[in-house]
Amino acid sequence: MSTCICLGPKRAGKTHLLKALQDPESIDETTFSMPTIGTGIYRIHFPTKSPNGDKHKPPPAETQANIPHGGKNLPKSIQILEIGGSMAPLWRQYFEDVKKLIYVVDTSNLCQISAAGVLFYSILTEPR
Repeated sequence: MSTCICLGPKRAGKTHLLKALQDPESIDETTFSMPTIGTGIYRIHFPTKSPNGDKHKPPPAETQANIPHGGKNLPKSIQILEIGGSMAPLWRQYFEDVKKLIYVVDTSNLCQISAAGVLFYSILTEPR
């Protein structure tokens, strides 16, 4: 199984993004997240078309079958490991077997953008 990790500087919104992807109805203007100390694991279900209309809904948790698509099997869900921004010095320890990366930056925080760029460059230069 390929691994997906979610990284970004402190207070970039990683937890908020993953919670919104996991359950869009649980997030509104008043929702806030506590900073992640350590790691968090999220399972994101890809929407499927329901048989009775155009509404999209996640598949039941017990359904882990694959969808045939152009000769490939696409998963109905993905597991994402979120690693807190305060753990940036330790991120490289989690790079083994990582096939997908979500990098989150809060672009409304101008001071964070340059620091986020430096962190992202350090990820790209990592051989793993």
